Amino acid sequence: MDNNKFFIPQLFFAALAAVAVSGCSTAAKTSASACSTAGPETICTEQGAVRGAVQNDLVTFKGIPYAAPPVGELRFHPPVAPAAWQGVRDASAFGPVCPQIDGKEVIGDEDCLSLNIWKPRQAAAGSLPVMVFLTGGGNHAFSGQGSSGFGGVNYNGEKLVPEGVVYVSFNARLGALGYLAHPALDAERSEKVSGNYGSLDHIAMLKWLRQNIAAFGGDPRRIFLFGTSAGGGNLCALMTSPQARGLFHGASLQSSVPTGCEMQTLADAEQGTGQRIAQLTGCDKAGNKASDVAACLRGKSAKDIVQALPGTFGVLPRLYGPNVDGFVFPRQPIDIIRERGHAAMPVIIGNSSEETMLFVNAVGPVTDASSYAAGIEKVFGKGNVDAVAARYPLQAYPTPRAAFVRLTTDALFTCQSRRVARTLTEAGNPPVYRYLFTHTLQNDAQQKALGAVHTIEHAFLFPWQGSYRPTPDDLKVQNAMIAYWTSMARNGIPGSADGVAWKPYTKAQDAYLDIAPALSLKNGAQDAQCDFWDGVKLPWPHL
Repeated sequence: MDNNKFFIPQLFFAALAAVAVSGCSTAAKTSASACSTAGPETICTEQGAVRGAVQNDLVTFKGIPYAAPPVGELRFHPPVAPAAWQGVRDASAFGPVCPQIDGKEVIGDEDCLSLNIWKPRQAAAGSLPVMVFLTGGGNHAFSGQGSSGFGGVNYNGEKLVPEGVVYVSFNARLGALGYLAHPALDAERSEKVSGNYGSLDHIAMLKWLRQNIAAFGGDPRRIFLFGTSAGGGNLCALMTSPQARGLFHGASLQSSVPTGCEMQTLADAEQGTGQRIAQLTGCDKAGNKASDVAACLRGKSAKDIVQALPGTFGVLPRLYGPNVDGFVFPRQPIDIIRERGHAAMPVIIGNSSEETMLFVNAVGPVTDASSYAAGIEKVFGKGNVDAVAARYPLQAYPTPRAAFVRLTTDALFTCQSRRVARTLTEAGNPPVYRYLFTHTLQNDAQQKALGAVHTIEHAFLFPWQGSYRPTPDDLKVQNAMIAYWTSMARNGIPGSADGVAWKPYTKAQDAYLDIAPALSLKNGAQDAQCDFWDGVKLPWPHL
């Protein structure tokens, strides 16, 4: 296989890499001389020189702005290029996280559009594949620094970079500040759209990498995005956005939410969260002009905007995320893929085996036949209750809650992953590799009892944090995942790990990789009943 055949032609990127390495923009020329004589911890970007920190064989660069602060008149607008700086910018500490609710407190700062880079201490310009992580968090929480899940996950590159990659994490606008859509904001734009500011931040970050990553040793022809939960859902949308085309060349969609590469429309976003936030903040009053509403929303503090309507987690529809606006995202991503209008690239897609274990209480306690039926109705609609209950009879499971976890995991994750894998394959996409993560954390009784819950797999790509001590089986799974994912970034194929070669998905065999201490290739959907779920029309909007 020609591992470059899925990438943008090399001639263009050779010239691009030369530009990225050659120095800074005119406005930042005065700092360029600092790059030519300094060690590996000083790099010249288009905006100016940055000095990172050496950590053993790695060099880290943190808090580099990829866009201007989205404050004042720039709130609720697409990102604009960052300003250049004089001298050498200190890049040894993370920048602020974007505003979000942490517990009961609003944390973060709107001046948050920054990225972080981990590179080998010695790396020739433009030589290494680049891995970029898109965080989960329902598009309303977390950052490029990490999250508190599973005892704390630090999203750094200390496990990935030694395998010969450059690793990037970043912050983008979240919640209402990242996705608020409202007719008053439509009126300000020539495209007559609003929302999608967080997605436009993703695109701005990728454009920054195209201009600058070669100077850090990264190859702009090999930018591989991997994301979990909301990150995976955002990634599927980006694959179909004309504005993101050519900016990345491989993708891994992990435990993706929203499921099935479908998302809300602009009208959904405006009539839902947009209208509610305008009312809750007191900005949408009778007789107000559109300009008055927009000015009012910009006049509120970030805390007021974030607290107005907190984001949610669960098996019910999320509040925040990208919308189909006809501009950033022309149509439903799954439809664009089906019609072969997406950016074709190698793809990993999969999920864990007990995805919804932590989320099912969103419908209320499921303890008996009555609450079981009520939960099914809340998620799948009244017309589907009898058919779903017949497929998942209570007597087949130890508890009603266990039955509900199984059916929601199947419907919203496992079978949606299979459906997207099939659609990509039928659309002639380059190889698609599907997985099911079934490994559980053995050194924690509570986690072991819960099983392989939502997003647990992504923790195995990063260093262990907190009090949890990984077992030999945990480390074995981690080593396998790192081998597969870095090979995918490098070559467009995941290759082999622990003697098991990951084969591409085919509809005929429904092939997938079971990720557990004993890696194995399997066929079919096991007991997920995907053929049944393919025939169930989910209520709109759905998770």
